[in-house]
Amino acid sequence: MSNPKTTPKRKNLLKIITAIGTLLLITGITLWLYTNSIIQGHEQLLNNPNLTQQQRWTYEGSLQWWKTAKTTTYNPLSIILISLGLCAIEYTIIYLIAQSE
Repeated sequence: MSNPKTTPKRKNLLKIITAIGTLLLITGITLWLYTNSIIQGHEQLLNNPNLTQQQRWTYEGSLQWWKTAKTTTYNPLSIILISLGLCAIEYTIIYLIAQSE
């Protein structure tokens, strides 16, 4: 049902906020999953018994870099993006519930 208290301009703004929130949420989850998959891929490569010592050192260095980057950069960034996305979506839900009363 259409709420007479909500103007068309406000409806468009709520749609934009919801879209931005969804985009932030998806971006945060994707970033989190991507870094996890890269780390798992490097760990699987290190389990290969046919690697030369130079290849092993290369993959170990890369794995260590990704673990450090995940802890210091990617995890905090993905948590921030997910939190902002959820807040934006929750804002529109709470606003619509408050307007209906």
